[in-house]
Amino acid sequence: MASSTRGRETTGDVVRTVTIMFGLLALVVGFFAMNRPEARTPEPVDYARVVELVRREYPYDVLSPASLPENWRATSVDHAQQAGGNRWRVGFLIDDEHFVGLEQADGEIEAYQRDRLRDFSDDGESRIGGQSWSRLVEQGDNADRALVRVDDGVVTIVRGTPSYETLEEFVSWLE
Repeated sequence: MASSTRGRETTGDVVRTVTIMFGLLALVVGFFAMNRPEARTPEPVDYARVVELVRREYPYDVLSPASLPENWRATSVDHAQQAGGNRWRVGFLIDDEHFVGLEQADGEIEAYQRDRLRDFSDDGESRIGGQSWSRLVEQGDNADRALVRVDDGVVTIVRGTPSYETLEEFVSWLE
């Protein structure tokens, strides 16, 4: 009668089994790591046409930067005419590192501000081109900053990840 080896595993058998299992695990992890999609920078958008459109259709002065440095790239633009007001916004990426957004809305501006600046608190004031802008800072890690101005029933929000100085410089480019 043949003797059975079941139940009589040696230390070498255990080491071989564990080595094979770790090898298979390493192959699976390596496969997924190599096939993971890379973080992609958003494609630039042409926001000038949207600015032209909203300037024709909206009942307020639509602000937009006259020109931008080369390292600023528009990556999003949106507009909507709704019962609650006329809204538009554009977002810019700076050196693939920082984001700055410009938003304007009329109509129900208090509700719009509450929605867009929900987790923000007062942080002082900036004077830009003789105008007063409220400074707001978001609560939490990696906090955004915002400059907000309400004028003639229109709220303008400049919000982003860079310093207040960069946001103020951006505001100075608006026409």
